Amino acid sequence: MNPEFKRNLWLEISPARLALMPGVLTLIALLAVAMSEHNPRDNLFIACTVLFTGLTVGWGSLLVMSSINNEVTERTWDQQRLSALTPWQMAWGKLFGSTAYAWYGALLCAVVAVLAASALPGFWSRCVWMLAGAIGAVALHAWLMASRLHTLDLRTEKSSSTAGRLFGLFMALQTLPMVFMVLRSPTDEVLASGGWWSLGLPLPVQSLVLAALMLALGLLALWRSMGKQLMVRSTPWAWALGVLALGWMLAGFMPEDARDANLMVPLAGVALLATYAALFTESNNRLVWQAVLFHHAHSPRRRMLQALPLWPVSWAMAALFVLLYGVLGINPDQHLASQFPAASSVMWLALLHCLRDCGIYHFFALRNTTRKPAGMTLLTLFVLGVVLPGLVAGSAPELATWFEPLFGLQQLVKGGASLGLAPWLAMAVQLAVVAALVAWRWAAGAKPAQAS
Repeated sequence: MNPEFKRNLWLEISPARLALMPGVLTLIALLAVAMSEHNPRDNLFIACTVLFTGLTVGWGSLLVMSSINNEVTERTWDQQRLSALTPWQMAWGKLFGSTAYAWYGALLCAVVAVLAASALPGFWSRCVWMLAGAIGAVALHAWLMASRLHTLDLRTEKSSSTAGRLFGLFMALQTLPMVFMVLRSPTDEVLASGGWWSLGLPLPVQSLVLAALMLALGLLALWRSMGKQLMVRSTPWAWALGVLALGWMLAGFMPEDARDANLMVPLAGVALLATYAALFTESNNRLVWQAVLFHHAHSPRRRMLQALPLWPVSWAMAALFVLLYGVLGINPDQHLASQFPAASSVMWLALLHCLRDCGIYHFFALRNTTRKPAGMTLLTLFVLGVVLPGLVAGSAPELATWFEPLFGLQQLVKGGASLGLAPWLAMAVQLAVVAALVAWRWAAGAKPAQAS
């Protein structure tokens, strides 16, 4: 048996707890049946489903996060890193071991819910929803643990509060399918079908497939994050595959007549979001980039890729998708090209805007200080994107574009066919200024080392 899984079982499971869980759940189930006047089976099914969701999504998520936080708080995480377990063994041992007690109660609720639904309409639909909910809950746990490990600094054993908020928002969105599963009546969806990639799958089956895909991506993310913590080097192929898979999943919800070249739009959008996520959740200081430059000059290409931060990978993927959209989307009969002819220009502007933001972040990240660069970066972006354009918008609206090039989109809102020249000139000037500032910061930080 996996030693990490066995250790977590020893911590979570005891004879008293094994007897306590079914006793409490039985009392709640009896209360639900007693409160029902007309259909006790339906009430029992709803109660067990709600308990299943609470135990997995609620309590299980807390246990998953606590499995890492407790190791850090009790200062035993370094011992975990020195163990002989592989990243995958450590990952699944913690994932399933830390939540074993919550899943014990959840599986009891699932069995009672299935028995209660056996005499209700839409039995198979309810069962598929329960299965999708279980897989979705495991996916949520995997994403939660992966995000905590990803934002855990190897040196300080602390995570960024900004990163925590970003991943917290993403994880909150992960719970929506579970809530939908509880509130939706299975009898309303017998003939309903989903539109994902026009497969025409029944809605419960489509949800099951999407939950399985999210689980696969969550396990991949967990494996990579655990490997990073255990000092197991790997190239960023897992990150690139995850970005590509998420974009492909979102593209499946596009109308059938809006695909072809337009498939690149959600792929590029996900890649840009992944660029910002990696930028604000990873360390991008001077030591990181010195390691990249050293391995680029003296090591094989694979070692350089292992040391490379993730945001350049995401940004390069976004650039590739935008380029492919320009190559494949030149047909005016395309759905998006006919309704939004300036789409290619907007995508290029967004790509350059992201590159500018990455430069601003690195201007602060390359300082010889332990302060986090995220706060100053966000403040700078707020001043450039909101405060300064707002000050000049009333008296000289055309100047707002020079502070925030995306204000050039107002030309399209007014009915124009293109962005005009001002946004591109403003973006070129800002990129040149940011590049000069980053180069100056890098040279200023290298001077003491050269003097010594």
